[in-house]
Amino acid sequence: MKKTLTLLVATIFSQLASAQINWMATFESHSLMQLDTFYNGSDSAGSFNSGKATYINNYNPAWQSWDGVSVSNMKDTTTPGYGNQYSVISGSGVNYSSNYAVAHKQTTVVLHNQQVVKGMYVNNGTYPTLSMRDGDQFAKKFGGNDGNDPDFLRIIATGHIGNSTTTDMFYLADYRFSDNSKDYLVKDWTHWNLERLGDVDSIVFTMESSDTGQFGMNTPAYFCFDNFNSDSLTNSYIISDIDFDYNTNVDSFLNGSQFDGGFVQNTVLFENKFNKQWGSWTGWSVSSMSDTVDATFNNQYSCISGSGFGKSKTYLTGYQRASMHFPYVSTVHFQPTAAREFKVGINNSTYGFKTMQDGNQFAKKFGGVSGSDKDYLVVKVVGVLYNGETTDTLSHYLADYRSDDNSKDYIQKDWSYWNLTDIMYNQAVVSLHFWVEGSDTGQFGLNTPAYFCMDNIFPMTGAVQHANEMDLTIFPNPTNEVINVMTSNDITRMTVFDITGETHSTHTQNSKSVNVSDLKTGIYFIEVRTTKGVSVKQFIKQ
Repeated sequence: MKKTLTLLVATIFSQLASAQINWMATFESHSLMQLDTFYNGSDSAGSFNSGKATYINNYNPAWQSWDGVSVSNMKDTTTPGYGNQYSVISGSGVNYSSNYAVAHKQTTVVLHNQQVVKGMYVNNGTYPTLSMRDGDQFAKKFGGNDGNDPDFLRIIATGHIGNSTTTDMFYLADYRFSDNSKDYLVKDWTHWNLERLGDVDSIVFTMESSDTGQFGMNTPAYFCFDNFNSDSLTNSYIISDIDFDYNTNVDSFLNGSQFDGGFVQNTVLFENKFNKQWGSWTGWSVSSMSDTVDATFNNQYSCISGSGFGKSKTYLTGYQRASMHFPYVSTVHFQPTAAREFKVGINNSTYGFKTMQDGNQFAKKFGGVSGSDKDYLVVKVVGVLYNGETTDTLSHYLADYRSDDNSKDYIQKDWSYWNLTDIMYNQAVVSLHFWVEGSDTGQFGLNTPAYFCMDNIFPMTGAVQHANEMDLTIFPNPTNEVINVMTSNDITRMTVFDITGETHSTHTQNSKSVNVSDLKTGIYFIEVRTTKGVSVKQFIKQ
């Protein structure tokens, strides 16, 4: 999984017979060095990209000041003042995501192609929120002492195309009502529809406040935004892959000492419990470890494949019991259709694999001396429903020696998908709980190391098809050179595009294979149009 995979893919199909992939900038692809930090343009790059847009940033090294757009994962919602200028008042990005953008003074977004921008989510920063609520040494308390002052803070969006401009505005705070009970400060992510700007090639955001002085605005001129070029969540919000690229270095890990009970990626909370006294952990860790040789506890964070799914850098390591939580499941997640699947990539850890293969001082060699022992290691999962009830339990065997035919015994050493669709769809699952069981147990429980690795979590994949199901298969997947398409229908067009929606090739001849050898390693989609309908399938380029 590559960094680009931190993007949320908003895939909207207005009709079942057609498909359109739309990009959305979530800023998750911007690699911050650690949690509770920010990028403010101090490298003097002058801009950065997310989605199909460029965000302008101006940094003054003499004063260590900036304006334009920064990227942040700061979560301080209580500290007032300029020192907390990079935090959003909600404490996280949209739907508890890690990264979001912070805008200061004039902000320019340059689109890579002329288009209608659907909208974005907007919120106040902690610094301006507390300033407006309480006042500070530079700015007044909104509403004044009696609450009747008609104060406001607003963003003005100016769309540009050639010499033409259009404008729209959004109020971050509005105290202009005659009824003071209607006064408000925005403290939650709120969608701002920008479609009324029309076709634009850039948008410039400026700010205005009722509290001004000799040098302009007294109110801190900041706002936060996320999910640029998005619809409202209630209309369309589809997660297409979860990236765990916290690690900036190869062969490193985050084991929970850096987290406060867990970490969030693309609205999903991955629970972690870290014991500072013992330096131990349970739940999830994030790893880029590549050691496939060391068979000891010191190598507990490595995957036996040496990398993540599809040779990506980072992946999850689960230990003992590990849970995922979906806070917005009731409104936007996992709406059942025949075309949607929920699956996860799963594999053994190096420590677990080597122990089962050879045994150690704590655990037996699987199969025993004769090779006939009925050993196994299995990961199980159960879903918790919105009403507190639980789903059926699903199982994935990481090792299975239970067959009477020893030639069928195996210990998994390559990534494979585990399909959880049966428990995720047609019911409102708000959390998943994984745990490990095995045949080799003792006084203190499982002797076999209770580790497993996970990657490529796909709440929404597979085909979006015509009402009549298409008999279409692609292979091999993953692939190095060619994607073959198997269907009994006549193909009219095939299009290959990446997870951002960028098209890489289009094929109009009635061919049933596409050469993808020139593509970089990563996840792609192929849209296949036939005389019977349209299907979009995901594949991995190795």
